[in-house]
Amino acid sequence: MKIQFRIIAALSLVMTGFMAFSSTPQAVNVIKFGDAKTLFVGDSKSATLYAYTIVSSENAAAQQGYNIHDLSQKIATFAKISPLDILIRDMAINPANKEAYIAFDTKTKSGYLSQIIIVNQSGEIREFDLRKTTHTEVKLTDAPTSDFKYWDKTPMRSFTITDIDLHKGKVYISGMSNAEFSSALRMVDFPFKDSKVSTTSVEIFHAVHGQMETRAPIQTLTFVTLEDGDYILAAYTCTPLVSIPVKDLKDGAHIVGKTIAEMGYGNTPIDIIKFKSAGMDKVPYEGIILSNKNKSAQFIDLNDIKESNKAASIGYAGIGEAGTARTTLPLTNLLQLDDQDDYHITTIKRNPDNGSLELLSYLKNVYFRLDEFVSEYDQPSYIYEGQQMQSKIFQNMIIQDIDKTEFIKK
Repeated sequence: MKIQFRIIAALSLVMTGFMAFSSTPQAVNVIKFGDAKTLFVGDSKSATLYAYTIVSSENAAAQQGYNIHDLSQKIATFAKISPLDILIRDMAINPANKEAYIAFDTKTKSGYLSQIIIVNQSGEIREFDLRKTTHTEVKLTDAPTSDFKYWDKTPMRSFTITDIDLHKGKVYISGMSNAEFSSALRMVDFPFKDSKVSTTSVEIFHAVHGQMETRAPIQTLTFVTLEDGDYILAAYTCTPLVSIPVKDLKDGAHIVGKTIAEMGYGNTPIDIIKFKSAGMDKVPYEGIILSNKNKSAQFIDLNDIKESNKAASIGYAGIGEAGTARTTLPLTNLLQLDDQDDYHITTIKRNPDNGSLELLSYLKNVYFRLDEFVSEYDQPSYIYEGQQMQSKIFQNMIIQDIDKTEFIKK
């Protein structure tokens, strides 16, 4: 796949694997905020991790949810392309001003063009300039070198970087390497300076396949603190959930992660986010949400993860689900997911009726929007009475959040 950019990168300044302000990405496939001042950009094609310095602007709508149903047309108008030529790569929410950074490719006559835009809750769009924004970068020297394409369409090289996360001064990069055991977790100190990239290969037991696996990369990850230390919680395709002790990650090591759950076969996970919230009973809790390409999103309470991690790795599960308890959420057709604030998660999804991309927020603890389906309550003649008066209060809260105040229940 040929990738081009409008602006040719400046001359490289190379310093022992670390480069400052030297190039721009050839193909953006992962973006992740390390903190409010740093956006990490992963480029599998050039096997490079970029750290862009973010200067947050004011966002008057920062406390609001996203209710943008015509994202396809907004991006197409901004980029002067057809809505059919948009390929979403990733999305990340700025933790300071809650703006959405969206990485996407567009088809051109000679290949694809990678861009990042910034969208706020009002639907305003501006470019994130990959050339002019100050950044540092580090090169990964062990990227896959095979020309092999999965199903003749997806290059192996595109899995060099599958996810990125910053944890206690180190950037962790999941993906594939050119080693025999190619499933890799790479670590590099941040800020980069002249830091060395260290690599650990990871082996897991795949409960659906019934075998140990060393080639399939982690698709998405987050960090959790359990009773005996910090762990990476990693999700793989088809869909084992694995805990990996951070203390075991050392350069050149080969480790075996613990499979604590099988989340469902025939599926690729998209994003895994960790957050704290409080339920309707006002009791605080901490957990993770895993979004999926072929399944509904799933919630797991951190206490259940702690219990599973004390047990042995799960065994063969066939085509069933096993391990850690989870709750299926009514979140489908998702392309991207990120934590927004104390009350919201943000998604990019595709409308199942008209195919349009949508940038939408969902209330935590609720995880659905009343404007996405029709129920008995929506009938013009419906009268609230008895115990349904509590439902009326609850529904009005959701209606307020999705900016449909004209439908407030009287």
